[in-house]
Amino acid sequence: MWPQQIFTEFNRVRARQKAVKVIGVDHGNISLLKHGLIPDIAVGDYDSLNAAERAMLLENVQDVRFAVPEKDFTDSEMGLATALFDLNSKDVVVIGATGGRLDHFLVNLLCVLNERLRPVADRITMVDQQNLIRFFNPGKWSIDRLKEYKYLAFVNLTPVAHFQIADAKYQLADFSSNYPVSFASNEFVKDEVNFSFTKGVVAVIYSRD
Repeated sequence: MWPQQIFTEFNRVRARQKAVKVIGVDHGNISLLKHGLIPDIAVGDYDSLNAAERAMLLENVQDVRFAVPEKDFTDSEMGLATALFDLNSKDVVVIGATGGRLDHFLVNLLCVLNERLRPVADRITMVDQQNLIRFFNPGKWSIDRLKEYKYLAFVNLTPVAHFQIADAKYQLADFSSNYPVSFASNEFVKDEVNFSFTKGVVAVIYSRD
């Protein structure tokens, strides 16, 4: 689900910050082009594009990178790898990864667990109309309140050890689990929440109704 007004807002940000790069993934490139946002780089196997859309892509995007349809990585993973490793981006915001088909959403959510992306998972943020998702590796972390979102959730995507949440409405002390658990509908009571864990990958979800 595309956040409302995302194209207008992004064009405004891009005009101010020349270092911001746009990477379109597969058919997402066509959505970007139709809204007047030209990707700096296009990646994918483009198997979901028809002939006219392929022509539009090649005519408008200077850097088009192709993958074969039968591959052992997804188009989303290719886009993330391009941003994180080719461009060495420190902050990657993924838009349009959570709507539509549920299998596609799970692929996008769980791709941060692959061995190449996992070490840099904390540089990835996914955003849609209602949610903002960040990813964390073991350590001690502080996150700030974002006024746009009322709720806060913590989900260990992998086995987790010694997971603790402090300074939130609902706190957690020394939790360990061998399977994913969602601690949903938490809230900020201060301007920041602190949490820590010694093993696993944790997704933090800001959300609103």
